[in-house]
Amino acid sequence: MRLIVLLFTLILPAAAFAQMRDSVFADYESYSKFVDEKIMSRDFKPLINALGGGDEYSAEQMEEVITKLKTAFPQDFTNSTIFRQVDLGGDFRQEARAYWVGDNYAFYYAALHQRGDELVVITFNLNNSFAAIMSKF
Repeated sequence: MRLIVLLFTLILPAAAFAQMRDSVFADYESYSKFVDEKIMSRDFKPLINALGGGDEYSAEQMEEVITKLKTAFPQDFTNSTIFRQVDLGGDFRQEARAYWVGDNYAFYYAALHQRGDELVVITFNLNNSFAAIMSKF
């Protein structure tokens, strides 16, 4: 398990999981459905691209990241939950989600902004370390 965390640290540029360009959804429901569908099915490339991380990688780097993510998470997930949401005020919030199958877990973090009639994903992080996600709160 620690090897996977180390691999994430080494292969995924911080920018890919830190500051993102505007990643806009019509509403929270469409965002939530998209994130759940993509992570549950391990369809990571559209997830990264839609949430703003796609321009952080060359085509070769993206394929390497996808391969490493699919190696770290070898099966589609069968369970999911939102286990923490924090209202930050001013239409900003944070959330943490967990996805799992057996004893294989993925943890997801996002900072969101409700901007008028649209929801913007400001930043996101996908990791197999619970502590890494919880440190964002």
